[in-house]
Amino acid sequence: MGIHFNRMERSGLMIIKPRIIPPDIAHLEMLLHRIKPHHTKIPQLEEILSAKQAGWSGEQSLDFHLDYLKGPHYILHNLRLNDGRHFFQIDTVILFPSFILILEAKNMIGQISIHREKREMRRDTEGFQDPVEQAERQKYLLDEWLYNHLGIRMPVDFLVVFTNRRCTLEFDSSDSSIYEKVIRATSLIDTIEKKKGFYPRRLFGKKELSRIGQALVDAHKEYIPDYMSRYNLNYSDLQKGVRCPACGKYSMKRTKMKWECSVCFHISLYAHEQALREYAVLVAKIISNKEARDFLRISSRHVVYRLLSAYCKERRGSTKKARFLLE
Repeated sequence: MGIHFNRMERSGLMIIKPRIIPPDIAHLEMLLHRIKPHHTKIPQLEEILSAKQAGWSGEQSLDFHLDYLKGPHYILHNLRLNDGRHFFQIDTVILFPSFILILEAKNMIGQISIHREKREMRRDTEGFQDPVEQAERQKYLLDEWLYNHLGIRMPVDFLVVFTNRRCTLEFDSSDSSIYEKVIRATSLIDTIEKKKGFYPRRLFGKKELSRIGQALVDAHKEYIPDYMSRYNLNYSDLQKGVRCPACGKYSMKRTKMKWECSVCFHISLYAHEQALREYAVLVAKIISNKEARDFLRISSRHVVYRLLSAYCKERRGSTKKARFLLE
């Protein structure tokens, strides 16, 4: 099997599945741009987005440390697989010749207490799932997935990595191995090098590892959230119009083959494309001329037809009743 995935190589490191902004963050940002000002759901949505952005920032901060890994290894970020009944997601998977390592990143501040016997993590009065239990579950599911789909058994290990320096860790556990399972990002490389010593037997060569990586990439299913349904929002909750890329106001007017902002007078040729992307995410992936006229606030059927024909790769139906597939 050939290797066709997007990859970045440097001194033995190969990123099979690069880290990209998760769709749930991008979609939440779109929703917060589009939702009407002063909507009652805005504070809740902003809080959710902030938490997701913090988690994403923590995952990104691991990349600096991973640059210093030695020897051949293959990295996959934000992997989401189906175990036959449900999906499970892993922040980072690293394939080594002798074992597989899962990294579960936590970007938290404050006093963090992990109680293994109680199966919980606490920050002040807040309670969270035990991150070790969470990573152990991911380990089990990945091990089963590899056997069921590829017919291989390979040691799978994990690390819970706290990425924020502004946290203190406290362990209420009789299990001394907790110190080898939960670490700070600054000790990530040293801990991984020690783990390599626990798995001295080389099980797969570079070619076999790359095939495992390709199989994981092929099986990955991106999570596409539907925040409109989740938070009981509908089309009437959204602002209509084309947002100015310069000032952010929904004040773009279509004049003579271009868009002009009535507030800051910024000129754009393609400002409508972002609006159509937002429609595809928040409303529907198929749009009619009438629906586009309403959403873009353009009165001319012919202008909208030209815009949709140029932007969309696929059209269904006759000219008058055409529906366009948005990207």
